[in-house]
Amino acid sequence: MNYKRLESIAKAMTDASSFSCTKRCHHYSFVIYKKRILAVGLNKQKTHPTNLKNRKISTRTGEDFSEFKHICSEFSAITKLKKLTNIDTKKCVLINLRYDRNKKIALAKPCMSCQSLLNTYTFKKVLWTNNTGVYCE
Repeated sequence: MNYKRLESIAKAMTDASSFSCTKRCHHYSFVIYKKRILAVGLNKQKTHPTNLKNRKISTRTGEDFSEFKHICSEFSAITKLKKLTNIDTKKCVLINLRYDRNKKIALAKPCMSCQSLLNTYTFKKVLWTNNTGVYCE
């Protein structure tokens, strides 16, 4: 997979006005099937009834973010995928990118809530960026 292409798409989706003080960072999730992008999800400050059932807990600090009402990019990408196609997620790859306020690549490891969601849908592979821009599995 051409990761630079995904990074350029994510940067193109983010304009200067969306890097405001209200949003700390931007997460993007790409669902890839046979080198084709099927769905792109991004974190939003809205909510979804299904997503309200999942507690948001940071994998790094263990901090509980349940009081914040937002949709994670992984959840957004999976719901878009399920609306658009019936391709099994076991044949797809999910790639997470995260840009901080300075438009630098940052750690994009899924939170505990999203990890349980990803275990439910069982992707072929799940990749995310670390703080240096290297893709981890």
